[in-house]
Amino acid sequence: MKVVLDFETASFCDLKLCGADRYAQDPNTEVLSLVYHVNNTYNLWSPATAATDDLLRRLAADPSVKFVSHASFEQAVWRWIMVPVFGFAPIPIKRWVDTQASCALHALPLDLDHALSVLGLPVVKDLDGRKVTLDLSKINKKTGMLPAKTPEIMEKVYDYNRIDVVGTVHLHDALGELPDGERTVWEIDQAINQRGIKIDLPFVRAAKRLVNEGSMPLVQEFREITGLNPTQGAKFLQWLGDKGVELPNLKKETVAAILGEDDEDQSEDGSAGGLGELDNLPGEVRRALDIRALVGSSSLKKLDRMEHCVGFDGRARGLLQYHAAATGRWAGRILQPQNFPQGSDVEGGGVEEKISAVLAGDRAAILSTFTRNKRPCDPLELVVASLRHALLAGGGFTFVAGDYAGIEARIVLALAGQHDKTELMAKGLSPYCDVAGLIYGRPIDKYKDPVEYKIGKNTFLGCGFQMGWQTYQKRYCPNESDEFAKAGIDAYRKAFAPLVPRLWKGLEDAALEACHNPGKVFGSHGIRYKIKTIADKPFMVCRLLDEKDIYYFDPRPCLKRMPWSTPEKEDIRPAWKYRTKKKGAWVWVDAYGGILTENVVQALARQLLCRAMERLEAAGWPIVLTVHDEIMCEVPDNGEYTEGRLKEIMCAPVEWAEQIKVPINVETWQSTRYKK
Repeated sequence: MKVVLDFETASFCDLKLCGADRYAQDPNTEVLSLVYHVNNTYNLWSPATAATDDLLRRLAADPSVKFVSHASFEQAVWRWIMVPVFGFAPIPIKRWVDTQASCALHALPLDLDHALSVLGLPVVKDLDGRKVTLDLSKINKKTGMLPAKTPEIMEKVYDYNRIDVVGTVHLHDALGELPDGERTVWEIDQAINQRGIKIDLPFVRAAKRLVNEGSMPLVQEFREITGLNPTQGAKFLQWLGDKGVELPNLKKETVAAILGEDDEDQSEDGSAGGLGELDNLPGEVRRALDIRALVGSSSLKKLDRMEHCVGFDGRARGLLQYHAAATGRWAGRILQPQNFPQGSDVEGGGVEEKISAVLAGDRAAILSTFTRNKRPCDPLELVVASLRHALLAGGGFTFVAGDYAGIEARIVLALAGQHDKTELMAKGLSPYCDVAGLIYGRPIDKYKDPVEYKIGKNTFLGCGFQMGWQTYQKRYCPNESDEFAKAGIDAYRKAFAPLVPRLWKGLEDAALEACHNPGKVFGSHGIRYKIKTIADKPFMVCRLLDEKDIYYFDPRPCLKRMPWSTPEKEDIRPAWKYRTKKKGAWVWVDAYGGILTENVVQALARQLLCRAMERLEAAGWPIVLTVHDEIMCEVPDNGEYTEGRLKEIMCAPVEWAEQIKVPINVETWQSTRYKK
């Protein structure tokens, strides 16, 4: 038996800022209503009827009954309100079913309304009911009071609540539950999110004081240099132009590129605007750009997020989004742990020295102790560099973490059958010097030729997914010639890994054939494609080596003009496209060999990670975070949980990876603070 349910609540607490768990823990949060569907009947529960509703209590106490909701909000409200306040039985993770997870698996929008709309399901949102419900959490500015919960208003809330349950019922009927393998991963994801991770609040508050004290002098310095406020973006662009520095915009990645800095939160395509560090950048221009980037840093906003999302026990929960990418990768939520700045360019001390300096709050000591890019490190820069260290293991515990090193570049070579290179890596030898040597036509030494070595590393890690020479030039060598960029691409495709382009073409051809022949299976390199109907809608289904599926919604044949086409010599070829959510919009995306290869490789890397997570959880290593290809466990600091043992578990054989000879290497670290 299944119960489909949805809560409506009211609170002064900001759900988006604090997350579902902190919101549900807040003493101001109250349940307005709960509509639940069981045995083809819609039922209403509210605090007013709590004493008389025995059906919901029996259902909650019955271990054979599953509860279906959209996302984890209902779980949080049940755990933190329904159990302790109203005395309902706890509902463990294994009894919950999440329709949002099914949307994520099928590469559909995660929000309920958008998912229903895309699938054409017959549910229309009650906008008036939504407004009335949200208004119950808003103080009237004229009266200073919350709206009265009159019978008329509550009827609108109940009707709105019921429509959400109707939508969830339709969505569950259309998509069904997760397959067994994904169900296991989802349950681990839920356990991680419910465990949470401790936040060092004294550090966060000390950091905020430093930011508040340090921002005004920087703003004043910016005014003295430019005559403007940092918020005057258009006028600042004009000022830069007057100084001979023409920029297309003031986006983070653009500014990072011209300052010659590695941006930890690049644009979606990974590029940094293609400008490269400008030679002879005037000192006052560089300083103005530095200041503006610093005082407006999105990273500093994480301090507020950290403070707001911490629960009563000092832990932040709900920081990960299951299957946020179509390939299965996680994304960060609330304080976004996936994009913490590295801070490795700040010198003068290790993790504890940075933390101590922030806690002490001595600006002069920071300026005299720490450096960044060979100049005194501003206190705000030190705060940004230390943000990740605010994640702290509990008393008597430590973090032990492992990261699959360069795993996507390794998988693409193995999948292509480029075993001469995978054998090289299996022996522990770096391929970066090999690639660099092919580009420069001479032997390259990592320490004697650091610039050339970095080009080789970037080429190896970045060129496995059909990157063109123009993008290569913009991303890795903006100050080099077109010929140099073309040579770099040729070095990878023709000399270092000539089998990889065959992989791109093989997947592209197989998927295109499947698109033109619905219902038939076409494959290449062990990867299979087939058009399948789900919820009365077409999906291109890509089946991986381990039987996991990647979904592409609404695939359609089309004709595509090749990037190298010219008006004089047109090159238009058969292709296919699909719909997906990108940068907040539902858009069409052209499928081609490079992107299909990237999807397959990223999904296989994710599968390695998932199998390791399953083994770690089974072996008693509680996971508290996963970031990209890294797993972090919080374990007793008793000497029994070692980096060596973690590496052994993460490197355990996986059948498909052994078959294609993926050379797996895991880099580990241990600390009481998140530090990588």
